[in-house]
Amino acid sequence: MLDESMDIFIKRIKDKVVTDDKMTEIPLAYLMSLDIPESIKHFFDQEVELWIREEEEKFTTTDRFDYDMPEVRMLIDQMFDLLKQHARFHITKFNQLLERAVKLEKNYLIEPHRTLRQFLFKDSKVISTREVYDTLKYFTHYQYYKSAISDYFNLKYLHEISEKQFEELINQIDEKAFSENPVDTTLKMFKTILSFLGDARGQTVNTLSLDVIYSALNDRNLTRYIDLFQKIRKNTDVDELTFDQIEHILKHEEYPAEKESAEETQISFESHEDLEESRPDIDIDELEVDETVPSDIIEEEDEETEEELIEEVDEEELEEEEEPETADEDEEMVETRGNVADALADHVAKQISSDIPLEDINNMIKGRKRRKIVKKLFNKDEAELLQFINNINVLETWKDASHVMDDEFYKRGINPYSKEAILLSDIIYMRFFPKDKYVSSSEERDWM
Repeated sequence: MLDESMDIFIKRIKDKVVTDDKMTEIPLAYLMSLDIPESIKHFFDQEVELWIREEEEKFTTTDRFDYDMPEVRMLIDQMFDLLKQHARFHITKFNQLLERAVKLEKNYLIEPHRTLRQFLFKDSKVISTREVYDTLKYFTHYQYYKSAISDYFNLKYLHEISEKQFEELINQIDEKAFSENPVDTTLKMFKTILSFLGDARGQTVNTLSLDVIYSALNDRNLTRYIDLFQKIRKNTDVDELTFDQIEHILKHEEYPAEKESAEETQISFESHEDLEESRPDIDIDELEVDETVPSDIIEEEDEETEEELIEEVDEEELEEEEEPETADEDEEMVETRGNVADALADHVAKQISSDIPLEDINNMIKGRKRRKIVKKLFNKDEAELLQFINNINVLETWKDASHVMDDEFYKRGINPYSKEAILLSDIIYMRFFPKDKYVSSSEERDWM
């Protein structure tokens, strides 16, 4: 049900965006003018902002000129404003980013604590509160988080926050939100998820799988209800529940009898508010988080940065010695830079239309990228990466590969929004959609 709803959601958005089969590029300005969810628009807008930050770094990494001069700064800002107005996404890159945006929204609706923590702290254990404000713009649901977090930052005059502090803060926010009337607030939470799935499908959805129910409860530390639904999973053979059944279970702490279930209707679903309508009122004065950033986190990040610099030098020397591999990476660099020749696009298109086997991922992960992936994602164990690649190589669809990758990340405790995880995901995606190879993503460029 969940995967099917997301597939329908993606298709409905594509149908609104791609109105002509001959469209090869999607302008950001055009995307922003369409009647599609604001969260999806913002995701693409932020992707372009990322492009701009990458370009801007080119000006700040040299001391040859003073780019901070007010007159120069003004011209740079004007230039990037103009570039953003004319930013475009290649159609295959649009498809890839759309799927990523929808998955992010789905993850946030079900597991907001985990998703926010991973998405916010994907690159650092400590971030500025300004970064938190900017990142919260990605999400349009559960606005009470945004209000409570912003009010707390303002009250405490916080300028930065660690991952541990943020986890404490959001746990306390939901503890307050669910404390006054836990049954009613939990039902509102489930109605919010069901409403999202209904909007995604374009029709009413009244059923949730036990997996989704458990994930939503576990993420918010609703222990009493977690145990309740675990017993139902253990003692029944049901895989999913209607909203009315969920309501009965929460209120009576038992699975409804078969006769009662048959007599139930969807009236109770319609009579409930969701969390968007009720917006729990959080007393900020009662929240208290240790506001001192632990020194061991700062030291750990400094050590990691130094280790990265040392490794960069070692890798450059190693790549100079490995002439065949360097040659391969040079070809790969040319292949993924900007807009390559139309001839290459034609060549790739012919490859897709032919019946050639899907490429071995081992041949797609090379050199520096491979070493980074092994180190950051597979505990420096090349054998573990090989086993994972073998599991992916036997699959024939991106959807199956995506599930295997998600399971692997979850099992290993890998942040799916980290630079290395996004890089690996992009490479695997290109195995199933090879014509996207020449469309360089921001993450791919970072490793060239």
